[in-house]
Amino acid sequence: MPTLRSYPDPVLKPAAGGLDEAPASPDSSSTRRRSRRRERLRDVAIEKTLIALRTVPERLLARGVRDLRRRRPEVFERLGPVADTSIDIVPSNLPIRFRLRLTDTCRPVAVVGRDAEGPCAASIAGPLPLLLEVLDGRSDADAAFFSRRLVVTGDTQTVVGLHNTLEAAELAPADLVGAPPALRGAANALARLGLDWLNRRGADA
Repeated sequence: MPTLRSYPDPVLKPAAGGLDEAPASPDSSSTRRRSRRRERLRDVAIEKTLIALRTVPERLLARGVRDLRRRRPEVFERLGPVADTSIDIVPSNLPIRFRLRLTDTCRPVAVVGRDAEGPCAASIAGPLPLLLEVLDGRSDADAAFFSRRLVVTGDTQTVVGLHNTLEAAELAPADLVGAPPALRGAANALARLGLDWLNRRGADA
């Protein structure tokens, strides 16, 4: 009579390395690709939303530029040909850019996509809070440039002309949005509270 042999059940056979071995982690390159894809989709969604809502900031900034031209004509005289030049302000943490052409009476500040084409003499890129603080005069633009917190590309002389004019003008946030005299103090206070909040968020990120 043949001898019966018992074979271990393959389902119950322990995996090599013991039962407590951690499962293999997913392929890291695949995880990175999925993460980049999610970031791109998020940026596209944010860009489309901001472009759809751009009429509000564009009108607000256009009113500020017109009001500043009326109250402080010497600022635009000092700018000279720079005022007729396109300069892009590029927040590094937003998928859009602000295109300045201050002699354009209808749309002196345009909100465009990050990859928007068009004539542009120079661009200034950096975190949004820092860009606003430089315009406000709270941050030293030279120190930010030399520390590479601000990145300037294109015609450097155009950027220097803009910087020197803004520095001499000593503008406040209320000047940029054309706040009426009765609301200038409140507008400046709110803008600076917003900047402080953005800076804290950036520090915590």
